[in-house]
Amino acid sequence: MKGKISTGIWFIFFGIIALLHNFDVIDFNFWALIRYWPLLIIAIGANLIFQNRPHGIFILSAINICLCLFLGYKGMTSTERFNFGNHVNYSSSADTLGTASIVEAAFVSGTERAALEFNIGASSITLDRSPSTQLLKAASPNGNVGLKLEHNGDSLHPRLELSSVIKHENNQQNKIQLALHESPIWDLTINMGAASFTGDFSKHKIEKMEINAGAASLKLTFDMPQTEESNLEINTAASSCEINIPKDAACRLEMESILTSKKFEGFHKKDDAQQTDNYDTASNKYIIKITGAANSLKINRY
Repeated sequence: MKGKISTGIWFIFFGIIALLHNFDVIDFNFWALIRYWPLLIIAIGANLIFQNRPHGIFILSAINICLCLFLGYKGMTSTERFNFGNHVNYSSSADTLGTASIVEAAFVSGTERAALEFNIGASSITLDRSPSTQLLKAASPNGNVGLKLEHNGDSLHPRLELSSVIKHENNQQNKIQLALHESPIWDLTINMGAASFTGDFSKHKIEKMEINAGAASLKLTFDMPQTEESNLEINTAASSCEINIPKDAACRLEMESILTSKKFEGFHKKDDAQQTDNYDTASNKYIIKITGAANSLKINRY
């Protein structure tokens, strides 16, 4: 009973915050909460300590409400915004000069590996299922997002940095379409705020993908792993995550996260992780690491 009350307090807190943020009543900085996710572990520990104590319901309610108020204060007052260096600016003023609604990088024959760092705020991102003939192409269909692409590395081992400038902060239709070439082995780092990301990587080779997100919705699809180890690391605050992998794909799932909802079939517990039956014998495999709090995780095997 006491555990349900504690969980209910957290659900109500995140629900109210998300609702007020979505309707622009408050400007809540979800990114600022990521470093405080261990507070949820403290809340669970308090629940275990006081669950059978006299007046435990009142004590637990007070503890959880205080933690929620603290996180609410941090989220509404923190100046730690999505500022990834000097290349990203979320002002709608003349600072948007130097960006474009469409950016692209040419594919050079012989390119075997490529790296991309993608820094994005409040937007909806979609990766085209059909690979691009370019190394990378990104576009803002309605022009609400300014894009800036920087090139580093050499022509056969390119390192790209794609940044965004939100031109209309209150507009809920900030969309970005992304397309990647299928030939290189990709190393992806995606830093995103209150955003959604739908990516079908079934025709791409992913060796490493790191997603750092605030209040985000993630839906990712992969084919069989194309490298010896394909590492997927997701660090989030309040978010939902759905991952689709083939039923024959070997996979290990490591979690340092408090999940409000989880669903993954075909995995069994080994050591401190969950893994598929064929993980130890497979030559190519996925390693998925989930870190964060108040997450919903679903792994589908198709």
